[in-house]
Amino acid sequence: MNEQSATPGEPAESSSMTAKAGKAGKDTWRSWGGNLTVKPAVIVRPENTDQVEQVLRDAAAQGLRVRPAGSGQSFSPLVPTSDVLLDATALSGLSSIDTEKQQVTVFGGTTIQQICQILEDHGLALANMPDFTGQTIAGAIATGTHGTGLGQPSLSEQITEITLATPSGELITCSESSHPEMLRAARVHLGVLGVIVSVTIQCVSAFRLHCAEFREPLDRLVDSLAERMSGADHFEFFWMPGRSTVHTRILSRLHRLPDTYTRPASPLSRALRRADDAVLRTSLTSGLGRLASMAPKTVPGLNTLESMSKSSRRYTDVSYRVFTAPRAVRFVSTEYALPLENTAAAFSELKDLVDREGYTLSFPVLVRCSPPEQGYLSPSAGRYTGWISLRQYGKRPYEEFFRAAEHIFLNHGGRPHWGVIHTQTAETLKPMYSNWDDFLAVRSELDPHGLLLNDHTRLLLGL
Repeated sequence: MNEQSATPGEPAESSSMTAKAGKAGKDTWRSWGGNLTVKPAVIVRPENTDQVEQVLRDAAAQGLRVRPAGSGQSFSPLVPTSDVLLDATALSGLSSIDTEKQQVTVFGGTTIQQICQILEDHGLALANMPDFTGQTIAGAIATGTHGTGLGQPSLSEQITEITLATPSGELITCSESSHPEMLRAARVHLGVLGVIVSVTIQCVSAFRLHCAEFREPLDRLVDSLAERMSGADHFEFFWMPGRSTVHTRILSRLHRLPDTYTRPASPLSRALRRADDAVLRTSLTSGLGRLASMAPKTVPGLNTLESMSKSSRRYTDVSYRVFTAPRAVRFVSTEYALPLENTAAAFSELKDLVDREGYTLSFPVLVRCSPPEQGYLSPSAGRYTGWISLRQYGKRPYEEFFRAAEHIFLNHGGRPHWGVIHTQTAETLKPMYSNWDDFLAVRSELDPHGLLLNDHTRLLLGL
């Protein structure tokens, strides 16, 4: 067995919360999308497991609530608290790697980008992953963050073991063989079970992806959507309101990388693709979004220009470089997980709503898919899923459109992504999940006094 290990930081020796948290202060916390801002009593930044445990014990002794935070990618108010905000981003890096079992254990604050780079150095890769790598692994699985593709496990399903620092200040490790019910709860945990100290991920051999991007008629695609999703390794499409065509993106998995592997594509071609991503597919979108916020009547024409900028192209690269896309433009989002067989009908109703009411978006509607998951509160729990995501430039209005779209999604059996803007509460959420009470039982066992709850999670869980 080829195994390596490391430990972040040294155990803290001071008895104060500030010292044991590594770094602390009365800062203002802001979400990535800019729609959430809070100034808690203190922000603590633990640098190792001992400091996390001590923060939880100190907060419990002082009667303070604690909310863990990662990179702030959620648009729903899961993090804000007036008490202690635990910033886990310093608790990062490689804990251990077993190349024979193809398993890697990383600390909870490690970003997906860091994980991909660690795996690449060892000839491994994530089987499937989200389209953005700035999220911490603990934050990504907290909300059920996903990629696309029906034949490969989602990110949370690749997690085989999770170690939590519980509100009592103890460590519990759960896996399929030890506390399996806790693992199913922790795979989509909302940050209410404990602070995720580390996770073990089942990886695969490094592989390449071939990406084919092209434009096609919208109606033809929607009529065969389930078949198209089932027929590709990874499938997604983008539709800009007002257009009769869509931008389709199909990713095909290629052979395992040979020992003599060198990066596919010449340095020049990769540089041209990066320039295309940075200029036409990122900076242009940002500039058009800012212009639309100042002159809303120009939105239809600007959307046409933005849509035309995405030309057809084909390329091959290391898997994580193809799965992901730059996210330099700030936005807010709502997204719903629908039964796969209902996705086309829900999308058609959404299109009719946009055409009828004249709603405008600065970003295309994104449609993806994912396989069933075991997590108690996974939006994909127990069913093949189609995802419909709406994104709006942060300075433009979105509330009315998001609410109208949400009504359509709910009528088609949709479940909200936990990290996006939605209006659901425990009353409406509980009937969506067959293991709702099982999750609450695990939460009650690990945090009987509600140390890790804030107003939003209480509303979500009915506590």
